[in-house]
Amino acid sequence: MNSVLTHADQYIELNLRECGREKCIPEKSFTFTVKSYHLFHYVIAGEGNFELAGKKYHLHKGNIFYIPPGERPTYYPDPQDPWTYEWLGFDGSNAKKFLEECGINMNNPIVHDRNDFIVKTLFDGIYDRYQEIGFLDLKCLGLAYEMFDLLISLSPKSTDQPVSAKERIVKGGREFIANNYQFAITVDDIANSMGVTPNYLANVFSELSGLSPKRYLTNFRMDKACLLLKTGKYKIKDVGKMVGYDNQLHFSTEFKKQFGMSPLEFERRESQTGFEDFEI
Repeated sequence: MNSVLTHADQYIELNLRECGREKCIPEKSFTFTVKSYHLFHYVIAGEGNFELAGKKYHLHKGNIFYIPPGERPTYYPDPQDPWTYEWLGFDGSNAKKFLEECGINMNNPIVHDRNDFIVKTLFDGIYDRYQEIGFLDLKCLGLAYEMFDLLISLSPKSTDQPVSAKERIVKGGREFIANNYQFAITVDDIANSMGVTPNYLANVFSELSGLSPKRYLTNFRMDKACLLLKTGKYKIKDVGKMVGYDNQLHFSTEFKKQFGMSPLEFERRESQTGFEDFEI
């Protein structure tokens, strides 16, 4: 069983929090510590049971089960053929997007590695690398990106489907925001990049995503700001500039509107909380 403080935490699009491997005994009992980040478990061998959101799953070799942040699932080995599994904890600004593209969520938490256990080799690679050097480095992060790429290709959602003009506009707008959020961009800039009027962009965004372009941009910036503040490496005024706010007061005001606390309060809370040990 392993828990880890990561040295890859500056890579905020995908951040690895911990990894481990365990061969369970038949009478294995555990207390799961609720996490603020996502968890994957890959069943290497044997069988076991997993319960989440009122649903029960009997799992076996080649299955991956997902635990969302803030959830307290139940899982335990089969008494006749207890499982061995590896796990990986992660977060980051693109984590939710990757999970959506994989089709993995609270109501669909199980994936089967039907591609000749190729996903397993990536889990193995991350764990073996951590065992070798003692922390999760850039190589581990690269393997995690490969893992998501493969999981996305395994998802039924990856099949080609026609994309409407409105969907292309929303997707293009999101990509523009992702690539330019650190600059002083406006809704007009986003609309111009797509060749549409700001009003039309606002209508399409609201129709397909339930958010205005301005709200989506603010949410994106605030999520980035949280990840930067969690590292404890940057001054608050610098974090504001890194997510597109030259005025620290404006940044702090928007942050408090979003989360109900100032950036300083958030930073202090995170420093007191720190990293949790992973115990199962």
